[in-house]
Amino acid sequence: MIHLHQLQAQMIKLSLDQNTQAMSKLVAFSAISNHGNINYACSILSYINNPTIYMWNLLIRGFSQSKEPHKAFIWYSKMTNSGILPDNFTFPFVLKACSRLFDLKMGFQFQSQIIKLGLFMDIYIGSSLVYLYTSCGEIDLARIVFEGIEIKNVVTWNVMISGCVRNGKFVKEALEYFQEMRAECVEDMFDEFTLVSVSSACANMGALVLGKWVHGLVCKSGFCEVVPLGNALVDMYGKCGNLDDACKLFDQMCVRDIVSWSTMIDVLAMHGFGRRAVEVFIEMERAGIVPDDTAFTSLLCACSHAGLLHEGREWFKRLSCDYGITPKIQHYGCMVDLLGKAGQLKEAYELISEMPIRPDAATWRSMFGACLYHGDFDLAKIAASQLLLFDLGDSAGDTVIMSNLYSKLRKWDDAERMRRGTMKYPGHSITEVNNVMHEFFIRDNFHAQIEDIYLLVNQMAGQIKLFGSV
Repeated sequence: MIHLHQLQAQMIKLSLDQNTQAMSKLVAFSAISNHGNINYACSILSYINNPTIYMWNLLIRGFSQSKEPHKAFIWYSKMTNSGILPDNFTFPFVLKACSRLFDLKMGFQFQSQIIKLGLFMDIYIGSSLVYLYTSCGEIDLARIVFEGIEIKNVVTWNVMISGCVRNGKFVKEALEYFQEMRAECVEDMFDEFTLVSVSSACANMGALVLGKWVHGLVCKSGFCEVVPLGNALVDMYGKCGNLDDACKLFDQMCVRDIVSWSTMIDVLAMHGFGRRAVEVFIEMERAGIVPDDTAFTSLLCACSHAGLLHEGREWFKRLSCDYGITPKIQHYGCMVDLLGKAGQLKEAYELISEMPIRPDAATWRSMFGACLYHGDFDLAKIAASQLLLFDLGDSAGDTVIMSNLYSKLRKWDDAERMRRGTMKYPGHSITEVNNVMHEFFIRDNFHAQIEDIYLLVNQMAGQIKLFGSV
């Protein structure tokens, strides 16, 4: 910025301060460069007599990716009030600001402007709308916009696939879109972002066969050295139950970042190898990687999974004492879970009471479950009463938990009162057969092969009885 000030002084001296091309360069550096100053860009634009649409777009873009994305809307209004019509470059920036703010209402207003100006078919505007709607959890709206884009590029497909993955309930749809992408596009169209999203989808779905195919495509496409892809594949193998391949791939990675180590710790914890997870954390420190709060969350989860009470206490202390990291709700939640599983209910409750931040529903739910398991119904009632203060999407599940507490206390009327009017979504599972995903709900009778499935289940039950199961 010091050099920019000197250059601007020279431009004023040479009467170039109203030169459109030269001033655009100053605005661009100030607005979107990592070393710029967006407020200074605002002052430059205010000084120019007739700023171009390109200059306005630079400023709106800068605010859309700044710490104050709402100011993109202010400068959009200033631009239109000055008589400048937005173009197909303006809207992706303001829609990005909407996405960062999760402001669906403002997004609808911009979409109306887009339709009014006849820009709805623009591929970049369409992709930005899809990203906005998926960011706000409106997958159905995103699907409508996506299907209305006639010619899709890799960015459009990536936005739709990654959006479905981020909204965990639509992972199956993410894989279906990927299959469509394979059918409509040549494989050269894939990039590392596509494959990261699909690997994550495979991880969440347990689709190991498709995940292995993606791994092969990664190697074939020359993306083997892309660290985020390696991380996603390690996570995929771990969540699909293939610990050996996860460890093998992790060991083969030439470059590992903090996410790589945290993912490996998560995978080991998931498979019950808590002590090995702690060893990997220590290896990470020796490798010169400074652990962050996410790495510590993975480590404390590993201690919780493996019941490493002493180690968990020590690492929780070191979190702030040795690394200067302020514990977050995730760290407290892991410790409450660890203490609760170990039967240290009083210590867990004291930790919750002393937390400098408000405990979330997951923390109270963990406390409640531990109290029920160890038979401390007095503390369970306290945890349950706190849990019911949260108005969450899965509050029906918490209401059922509270009802179960009353049932254990033989307070049948209270148990019935808690359940009355409560709807709990049925449990379901997904399995992959011959590269096709099959989804089953409790008491499901809709699958095309359901008769054969139940016949085989009954035969298996008979075999199990022969081996002594009652």
